[in-house]
Amino acid sequence: MNLKEMRDTVASILDYDPDVQSYRDEINRYINNTYRNWFASRPYEFSQKTVDVYTMPDATAPGAAITSSTSEVRNWAQCTALDRDDSSEIGFVNRIRLSHEGSVAIITDSTNTSNDGTYMIDKVDFGDNRVYFSKLSSTPQVDWYTTALDSITVSVRQRFLTLPADCTDILGVGIRNVSETGSGTNALGKIQNLTRRRDEDLNLRYDLEGTPTNFVVYDGYPEHTVDIDQFVPRAGKDFTVEGVASGTAWPAGTYEFKMSYVWRGIESQLSDPFEVQLPSTQKPRFKTFDTTKQGFRGLRKKFYVRLKSITGKDTKTHEETFFRDLSSVPVKTSPNAGASQYSYFLIDDDETQVDWTNTTNLTIDTVDDFFGFAREEVNIGYRKRIRLYPRPASITPIEIRYIYTPPELSDDFDRPNTPEDTHRYIVYRVCSETFMKHNNPDMADFYDRKAEKELLKIDNKYLTQRSAYYIKDSFISGPLRVRPFQTLTRLPDA
Repeated sequence: MNLKEMRDTVASILDYDPDVQSYRDEINRYINNTYRNWFASRPYEFSQKTVDVYTMPDATAPGAAITSSTSEVRNWAQCTALDRDDSSEIGFVNRIRLSHEGSVAIITDSTNTSNDGTYMIDKVDFGDNRVYFSKLSSTPQVDWYTTALDSITVSVRQRFLTLPADCTDILGVGIRNVSETGSGTNALGKIQNLTRRRDEDLNLRYDLEGTPTNFVVYDGYPEHTVDIDQFVPRAGKDFTVEGVASGTAWPAGTYEFKMSYVWRGIESQLSDPFEVQLPSTQKPRFKTFDTTKQGFRGLRKKFYVRLKSITGKDTKTHEETFFRDLSSVPVKTSPNAGASQYSYFLIDDDETQVDWTNTTNLTIDTVDDFFGFAREEVNIGYRKRIRLYPRPASITPIEIRYIYTPPELSDDFDRPNTPEDTHRYIVYRVCSETFMKHNNPDMADFYDRKAEKELLKIDNKYLTQRSAYYIKDSFISGPLRVRPFQTLTRLPDA
């Protein structure tokens, strides 16, 4: 069943289906809450994903120059030319990547030794050839408030692996594919979970290099540092959108926009929607704050759009119930100064006004042009991270098996990412909740019991166990040999 069919089934059971949008929205919320919470509550076969998350290689920059001004709350590093293996000169920024944002940087050899220590990379700025750091300390300010350059050594290390946005529970971690850097089969094997408490008891080194044997789960950065969940933009205050008559216009109609911040490679929660009406002669202009004035670097702005009521060339009105990610399509020709440094439409932290400009891949002229942009992701603003021990200092594929949170059922024709025979459970559970709200506890209890029966069937059919070891017992010796092979014996994880 799709969303509409499940809603119609609920209405048929309740014998109540008022033609009111607020009621339909309420039933949709019940369906989505039931579906998504149940989906991620158990390691069902259908609720699991397996992906490879690649580690990043280390990067070391001896002789990098760091400078700052008294106006900077946090300090930026501007690096000098460095020698590569081929003896050609290249800036340090070009030796690391945008994906290193959020990685750890170890700074040594500073003139003021109190500035040595562990930092977090907030931003990689290719345009200005700079890297912005924040010190991981309860007192992050450092003594670089001079005009003189300080020659330092910077070692970039990926201490934490950020997992996919839809990951809710890790089931298994290992290396099953050969490393891309030649470590071969020596790197293959299962990686065991280690609790934070056990990690502390063993006092395991953060940056010991080698083949990983254990991993530690983090729901945020462990050190004294600000994380992305502390940045949530507000429509009308942190950003506005208006129409501008320039270039190729968007289809006429009413749009809703949401914005998020992207910092250290992680995306914040989305803002509340901002509505704007565009005539047939205009395209959107995005106005945002210069977030660098607060001393933070790297808070790029990302936008989403919903077609609330759009008139197409067929003169029909088009509308969507979900938001689309305007950065999900790669930029082929840089559309503006704010996005010129990146492969996707992201507005830089110090940009305050950016007009949409059509490019080869980002052309928006008709309603159909929106269909290539992906829907918004789930779990925005929250990401699980793991720390590997020992830490691979090379490109290594780490296989992650996990329970994922499915996307919301937004459109009437959206279907759950579950087998057909599980949809009755969702319907019965929603009926139980709705009957209870309508002060009918007997019927609520009746459909609650029906839902529990369906859940038992689902568990028996689709529920699997977490990763475990299996060992083969020894052969039976002797003249009778009634059972030459013993059954497998399952040992749970330690």
